[in-house]
Amino acid sequence: MMSDHNNHGEKTAEAEIKIRLNAGEFARLPGALAELGFAPAGEETLTDYYLDYSRSPHGGYDFTRLREIDGGKFLLTRKNWIRDTAGQAIRLEEERELDTEEAERLLRESTARTLHKQRREYRGRIGGQLATIDIDALELAGTGQYFLECEMLVSPDRAAQAREDILAWMRSKLPVSDLTEAPSMLELLLKS
Repeated sequence: MMSDHNNHGEKTAEAEIKIRLNAGEFARLPGALAELGFAPAGEETLTDYYLDYSRSPHGGYDFTRLREIDGGKFLLTRKNWIRDTAGQAIRLEEERELDTEEAERLLRESTARTLHKQRREYRGRIGGQLATIDIDALELAGTGQYFLECEMLVSPDRAAQAREDILAWMRSKLPVSDLTEAPSMLELLLKS
């Protein structure tokens, strides 16, 4: 998972592209990613609790999410949209670990919307930049759905270009039929 600062204490932005996959693409992608130099980094069962959320004036939603990983580790994440110096909407992310007691207190005090998913994570490079690719399987509105998310952690002034780099790489390298950007998990949850 990525944090709000790099190793030098500077603010970072999340540059990501999320797409839907069909069942065949979901099954083929692990092998394709290995051929592209992306190494498996683990599998996790995730439960996301959206503690609060609101529409952002810059697009999408700003939100606070508590994530439970494999039934034992908790991460509290705040994501919010801002405009960079060029006027592009970018998303900042702040994240920290919580102990079980703190996580349980937050859940007792909220009426969180909840999403469960299975995630396979891969790590590699796109154009020399470290990148993470997550392949998720989840159930929404009673149907199995699959997603791929490619993410890089960059300085806020590089976020828009990094998104373009990710999309260009996906177009040229990934064996998928549709690169239309998918809604966020929160948006999908709110529609289900």
